[in-house]
Amino acid sequence: MSARDNILARIRQNRPAASALPDMHAVPFIRYDNQFEAFATLIRNLGGDAVQLQDGQSVSDVVAARWPDAGRTIDLTVAQHEEVDDPHAWHDVDLAIVPGQLAVAENATVWVSHPDNRFRSIYFLTQKLVLVVPRDAMVDTMRDAYARIRLAEHGFGAFISGSSRTADIEQSLVMGAHGAMAALVIFV
Repeated sequence: MSARDNILARIRQNRPAASALPDMHAVPFIRYDNQFEAFATLIRNLGGDAVQLQDGQSVSDVVAARWPDAGRTIDLTVAQHEEVDDPHAWHDVDLAIVPGQLAVAENATVWVSHPDNRFRSIYFLTQKLVLVVPRDAMVDTMRDAYARIRLAEHGFGAFISGSSRTADIEQSLVMGAHGAMAALVIFV
């Protein structure tokens, strides 16, 4: 027996006993009395914002009030919207309005996924990102979210939260480092 085989045999003989995985259902998880308030508070701390659409108000009303001179706007929530085959064509989009399928109160993220992966680059190339989410599509935790999402539906999805930012070791904060500089989540 070679020295290598001898060492591997001794390792196999001295393996620690296997331990059972914890019972995930035995641990109480976070539940929010007011999911929207939890979501809105956290996303504001991350540099974004969240609002609930009021009666008689439209998404375009909220967006126009927030950014009256938005520039090139792409609204993927309407039936007739601009479509491109080359993701580089989104390079000059100032504002993108994107449907979100699910919101998570625990970390202020929104799950977005589109068929054919056609629009995924716009989430990261736009300067201002508006995510439109149904009010009843909010869950408390990521654990709840994972139980509801189906990645196989479209082959791509992303959890997006707030505006993009990063800080280096000198603590210089850079907004929009690898994504939108501003983010707004509108619950409809």
